[in-house]
Amino acid sequence: MYLSKRKLTPDFVKKAAVVSTFFLVILFTLIFVAFWSIQVLRHEEYLRLAIRNITRTIDLPAPRGVIVDRSGTVLAENKINFTLYLVRENVENLDKTIRRASFFSGRTVAEVQEIIARYKKYAMFYRIPIRSNLPQGTVIFIQSRQDEFPEFEIGMQPSRTFPLAESAAHVLGHLSEVSEAELDAMATGAYSPGDAIGRSGIEKQYEAFLKGEKGSRTVIKNSVEKIQEVSAETQPLIGATVVLTLDLGLQRFSEELLGEETGVVGVLDLRTGGILALVSKPAYDPEAFSLEMTRDEWLAISNDPQKPLQNKFLQGIYSPGSVFKIVMALAGLQEKLISPGLTLTCTGSQVFYDRVFHCWNLGGHGTMNLFSALQNSCNIYFYNLGRRLDIDTIARYARLLGLGAASGIDLPNEKPGLVPDSAWKLEAFRQRWFPGETISVAIGHGSLNVTPAQMLKLIATVALRGRMPRLHLLQRIERQGKVVRESLPEFRRVPIAEEHFEQVIEGLFRVVNQEGTGRAAAIAGLDICGKTGTAQIIAKENPHYKRLTQEKKFMPHSWFVSFAPRENPRLAMVVLVENGGDAGAIAAPLAARIYQKYFADEGLR
Repeated sequence: MYLSKRKLTPDFVKKAAVVSTFFLVILFTLIFVAFWSIQVLRHEEYLRLAIRNITRTIDLPAPRGVIVDRSGTVLAENKINFTLYLVRENVENLDKTIRRASFFSGRTVAEVQEIIARYKKYAMFYRIPIRSNLPQGTVIFIQSRQDEFPEFEIGMQPSRTFPLAESAAHVLGHLSEVSEAELDAMATGAYSPGDAIGRSGIEKQYEAFLKGEKGSRTVIKNSVEKIQEVSAETQPLIGATVVLTLDLGLQRFSEELLGEETGVVGVLDLRTGGILALVSKPAYDPEAFSLEMTRDEWLAISNDPQKPLQNKFLQGIYSPGSVFKIVMALAGLQEKLISPGLTLTCTGSQVFYDRVFHCWNLGGHGTMNLFSALQNSCNIYFYNLGRRLDIDTIARYARLLGLGAASGIDLPNEKPGLVPDSAWKLEAFRQRWFPGETISVAIGHGSLNVTPAQMLKLIATVALRGRMPRLHLLQRIERQGKVVRESLPEFRRVPIAEEHFEQVIEGLFRVVNQEGTGRAAAIAGLDICGKTGTAQIIAKENPHYKRLTQEKKFMPHSWFVSFAPRENPRLAMVVLVENGGDAGAIAAPLAARIYQKYFADEGLR
């Protein structure tokens, strides 16, 4: 078989030529329309896309605002640090790049992989911060070999520094990187991955003022991703300056005085409600968080049994012990259940509701009135008052005087403590309140719990004869030389007669100045008024009480709340030493030293 060649006729050739021409016309028409659309109709759109392909907009981080004390001494500021960035669109071999990033940053390969994974949903040109605070040698090495490492960039950005290390750490607080969950919840553009955000203290409380406003830089790159020129730039704006009420000299003196003890010192300016010193021990160095602490370092500090991250002034929950007798005295006077001259006899113990309750002075105090009962902190006197005041009345006065609720100071994460009453017990335990429980609460024990901030507010209210101050640390906020916020003194009246405050103050004066339990705080000419409180960790009825209290961890907490001078008072103070033992011997003399320092510096003595 064979295939014969078909003869092409002139008509067939003519028809084929017409069809080919027709298709060529259509093809060139479509090409023309496409070019017309691209180059004329959609010129602006494609120009923008082209420019976008060769330009990048880089965020310029804003320095945080500075935090200073009342005299302008810097407590928190910024320093420039070098950060290693990974630019994924320049990566050719990801595994090799990760190993290099691990070497340059000192992080493990797994840590670098985890960091990169967090940025999956961001555009490839987004720079990933791998490590801040790079050593200068590493910076020089990478920058001098930019052609070898195009996937890495070195950026300069501000980093938080705390020049006084642990001093005032719980006031200032610390920062850490904003989390992915927080970014998802925030308004677009407010923060970016790698940004720092305040986590505690003033850094968190005034974050909106401190964080500043980011700038931006638009750059044009060539085909090998090298920057050719900067086409636009907006400079970042530094955050506002936060001026605190703290007196750094008094702050550091109080810190040194407390030494290695665990506890709290709070000092208040009674004229303004401003905090002059706030010490919580043990403390920590907030700059450690700015240096990107490792997971092991974080676990070590967060699991420390001494709780250095806890601001004990706001978050420490304690039994108030005999300091609560101030509340009992005011409640008894206002309810007209006692008068200053009403007496009873303390023999060292007394039976209430078929149970023996003891005074701390087992030999008894003898005949006591309100003044001498406060002076000697007589338990028997206040047991009897507690029997006459039901728990709900006691709770009402405790709350009037600031207990059982956050003090309202301008710091985050404050705890409210607990003022028990019959409704609370019924809800919490489905049990009624027993009168015998009131006897324990009457001397500041039982289920009653307070914070040192509340105790400072209580004694300040007594010093001011019923005017309760608003505690605050902020003096003012300044932006570009203008005051944008200022704290003015605020006081509210407590509905207890002023004469009753005067009567209690007489007792508190005797505590310090007439051989009372706080006599170690006495300073001639200062007329310090105060109240001691020794809050037991274990009950005295425990058969091993004497042996156990020889160990530091079982010793009672030592309280001393006070103010000075008696007339026209200037200063109020709370001192708490955890497991300090006898309050009169431990907390009271610490307070005396702080008063001496303050009044000597102010030239008032």
